[in-house]
Amino acid sequence: MLSVSSSLLFGSSSTVVFSRDRLVNVYDEFLHEEREYLADTGITSDAFPLSTNLFTPPPIPLAPPFKSGLLPVVLVNNSGYPDSEVYVVVTGKNLHVPAKQVWGQIDKSYGSDYGVATLVVAKTGQNGSSYSSALSSLPRGSSGRVIYLPQLTSGIIWFSIGAPLNMPVNGNSIVNPSYTNTSDPNYATVFDSFELTYLASGSPQISADATAVTAFSIPLYGYLAGATSTSSTTGLYQPRSYIMNQAATAFAAAPEDAQWNKLILRQNGNILRCLSPGQSISTSQFDINYLDNLAAYTYSYLSDLYYYYGTGQGGQTLNMTVNVTSPATATYNYAGTATGSTFTFTSSNGGPSVVFQPLNSGTTPTATTTYNIFEGLNLVDPVTQPVAGTAADAVSKLFQEAIMAGILPTTNTLTLASLVSNQAGYYQVNPLLGGTGTTTGPWYNLYSKALHSLGYIYTFAYDDALWPQVLLGGPFVNNSTYLGITIGNSQ
Repeated sequence: MLSVSSSLLFGSSSTVVFSRDRLVNVYDEFLHEEREYLADTGITSDAFPLSTNLFTPPPIPLAPPFKSGLLPVVLVNNSGYPDSEVYVVVTGKNLHVPAKQVWGQIDKSYGSDYGVATLVVAKTGQNGSSYSSALSSLPRGSSGRVIYLPQLTSGIIWFSIGAPLNMPVNGNSIVNPSYTNTSDPNYATVFDSFELTYLASGSPQISADATAVTAFSIPLYGYLAGATSTSSTTGLYQPRSYIMNQAATAFAAAPEDAQWNKLILRQNGNILRCLSPGQSISTSQFDINYLDNLAAYTYSYLSDLYYYYGTGQGGQTLNMTVNVTSPATATYNYAGTATGSTFTFTSSNGGPSVVFQPLNSGTTPTATTTYNIFEGLNLVDPVTQPVAGTAADAVSKLFQEAIMAGILPTTNTLTLASLVSNQAGYYQVNPLLGGTGTTTGPWYNLYSKALHSLGYIYTFAYDDALWPQVLLGGPFVNNSTYLGITIGNSQ
């Protein structure tokens, strides 16, 4: 069979001059398929497509066959594992009122609906393993396997290596796989996720992103055809081992490396995933009071920050400008000062006052100020979240975004535009820190720095504000719009 393939490519009687692009296409569609079949028998290992360069972005997936009204998602497997060992399962919410959690049940027969996902409302007794599909069971497109999605919100395509994910349903809620619970049946499985929403109306109609807000485990690189967003690609494409090594190296070089090293989760010496600080805090691994623990680090970032903007103390004022959409569209200017452990923001042009809850450095992991900041929970009231788009919501988010990027304290007026224009200044030691602040820490999100040094990927709840490039968006156009997701080397 391989000799036949070689003669087709290189036969001396051929009058066709084969370009590299033609060779790549033939390889991807013919030789790679042969190698995959052989790999399934154990005769040989699977092969990467010839076009793969591990340290440059992979080629954009070619447009697949279209099905009217459905969003095609092209899945390109560069993982190093055969298609029979890479699994996907789709979850999300339907458009009913109220919306319900659903599975995407993919048709794996060879009829006209081959690859089409039908939304099935989640009910007790169901499990994600029943709705999972090995890539080898899906139809082939021009450059990868294809699934076709109907409209859904909060959509997630879960990827796993070696086994489908065990995701039971509790009531009508799908139980996501645990990243940290050793008793979870998915704990030892390498898995990751890609987020998307598809609406027939709205702006944008398609939203998609590669996310590591909870953890990173598999390199996923997305492309949206017809994107009108800042970028048309999102995610990471370097080999998994390289990404993990880069993160581990960054953590080991930190002054407080004992804390940051905890984000690398291993089993039997093998790396399972790299956790975000908030996810690690929730299991009491990473210091639940990291930003406010003088005894541990001879320095408290939050105490220093509040002192810097303290009335009669540091004497500085934190000026910021925020745009709000609720209860009406407006732009408000704020001056923020701290009294003790309470931060108060007063508007000079009609905005409501915003007061943060007092600093909390308690013993409950998910109740500390450190946790709320790393998880992007509103600082105004962590229990009852302010309405999205209000002044309280906007002030809290901008404050946290600046902390995660390492911008606070600052003498400049803080705006979302000023943050985005200063991306090159993120994740650096802030010279305005007092005491030992410049030699301890770091007091920004080192997890975000490690991953963003490699590409655009969600690493924090509000990363779309800091890094607009992470979020893809655009219209849905029949027979034109499609999403491509390339699974990077995962060995």
